[in-house]
Amino acid sequence: MNRFFDPEGLLWKPLGYLGELVALSLLWGLCSIPLVTIGPATAALYDCTVHNLRGKENGLFSRFFETFRRELKLGCLTTLLWAAILAIPYALWRLLVPGLAGTAAFNALAIGALVLLFFVLAALVWVFPMLSRFTLSFAALNRTAVRLALGNILRSAALALITALGAALCFLFTTPLIVVPGLLALLWSLLMEPVFRRYMGA
Repeated sequence: MNRFFDPEGLLWKPLGYLGELVALSLLWGLCSIPLVTIGPATAALYDCTVHNLRGKENGLFSRFFETFRRELKLGCLTTLLWAAILAIPYALWRLLVPGLAGTAAFNALAIGALVLLFFVLAALVWVFPMLSRFTLSFAALNRTAVRLALGNILRSAALALITALGAALCFLFTTPLIVVPGLLALLWSLLMEPVFRRYMGA
């Protein structure tokens, strides 16, 4: 019976892990409400995932808000930059599609837009985890994210795919928002940390 109530037991340990994922996801959602703060919220989410969720460090809530405040200015500027970048293919699509619908050019445009969006997402996914792990200027942060995306193309493709699936799931059903952000950060860390460690050890 004592083993049943053991916090390290087979039942309670996974539940505790799930509870932390939900807590991180809710914190991320709360801090992302102004939209422009999605970047620093994502940096804080990733930082806590690496240190608290995977690293078993204490102080999840205090660490989240500490990282959020620290990265607020640079994170908001970077959010605005990538929002503008994402708006470019959308604006081109809205401008060109009405005159091309039903033509071969439309199909080529659709494929091109999807490829461009996929690459932008693949680079974007690296930005805010990097913000939480390294001290970089605005230009260096975004330039390095693009270089990492190109230099780790298979990882970047996997990151973009799981992020797109997670975003679609939340957009369609809303309820997964209570766990998907934390789960995505966990999956990101599994793919990104081996790359980051190469630079940390340099």
